[in-house]
Amino acid sequence: MKKILIIHHGIGVGGGLIALLGLIDELKPKNDIKVLCIFNSEAVDYIKKTGVEVFLPKSKFYKKYYNLFLHSQASYFSLADLLRNSKNLISFYFSKYLFAKYELQQLNFTYDIVYLNSTFISDWSKTAKGLNKKTIIHIREPLANGIFGFRKGIIKRNIAKYCDSVIAISKDNSKRVGLYDKTTVIYDPVVYKNRGVQGTINVQSDLKYFLYLGGTLRIKGFEQFVKALPYVDDNVRIFFLGPDHSYSNSRLDRLFAIFDPFFWKIKTLKNELKNSGKIIHVGLVDNIFDYYYNVKAVISPFSKPHACLPILEAFSVSKPVIVSTVSGMDEIVNVYNGIFFKNRKSKKLGASINKMATMTNDEYEKMCDSASSKFKEIMLKNGSVQLVIDAL
Repeated sequence: MKKILIIHHGIGVGGGLIALLGLIDELKPKNDIKVLCIFNSEAVDYIKKTGVEVFLPKSKFYKKYYNLFLHSQASYFSLADLLRNSKNLISFYFSKYLFAKYELQQLNFTYDIVYLNSTFISDWSKTAKGLNKKTIIHIREPLANGIFGFRKGIIKRNIAKYCDSVIAISKDNSKRVGLYDKTTVIYDPVVYKNRGVQGTINVQSDLKYFLYLGGTLRIKGFEQFVKALPYVDDNVRIFFLGPDHSYSNSRLDRLFAIFDPFFWKIKTLKNELKNSGKIIHVGLVDNIFDYYYNVKAVISPFSKPHACLPILEAFSVSKPVIVSTVSGMDEIVNVYNGIFFKNRKSKKLGASINKMATMTNDEYEKMCDSASSKFKEIMLKNGSVQLVIDAL
């Protein structure tokens, strides 16, 4: 039995956390697992429910000054983010050379492997290597190239120098890091436990129901989703799930926010969403599969490249998808199990929803069968994190 310390950034509830919960359940039978959450959020409570012990940093540095050094293709450039990330780079180096070592040495847990559950916590890898621990990093976020490649180089060099093995959640994510000799592509597990059962959502027989999961997050395609609603047929209803994006109330963050173009749009977009008449607002819920079972399809209009666990979740229950033409999406989706629309073309998104809603039963059933077959094919070929650990 190997002893594994998983380090998770601990920021909120989302696909990364759900995938981590599935990973913990996969690894627990053969390993002694404990988790260090860098940030104390509601994610900690979810992880504790798996039965593993969760540690939090003891130093003031991580509680007050540290922020993740992000360089993701799944983001938008703004002056605010440039200024903020310059500050975060400084905290990255303080963590790498000083505070990560303090935290790992203070843990009351003897471990063999350090498992970094995010592309953007590679600053912890140097200390792990220095303590003679085998180190794995899970590439969950698509690493951006950038204009000059400076920030990408910092992260990639850390991974190349200090990490023994790399797991990427998609071929696109693997390609962005480019360390093929030590990388295994493993699609995230679909987690069903405590996430709903069939038949508990009320729907009307004369309406066509769809599911959107991105909340008001810009990278999830919120803007083009809202702009598509006027083109959607009147007999369509869309369950709107996910977080409500908001800006921090701190003076510095509010100052940064005025340089973010989305800051000036989001209030109007929320009003358009509310007044569309086609939205059933749900918000954040745990019983996500209750909604999967009761819709025709899942809408994932991502405006930026991003591996999408909800697509696999939809396929697992034989539901097709509607997706944008962002990089990497065609790894999983094809014309037989989903409908593509051109990214940033809201009218095309609306037309795609209508097309799915008006399919004949035969056309729709074939697409559902294809979604199910694709999921089985992916899972049959999918690698195992446990095998990667056993090979260390």
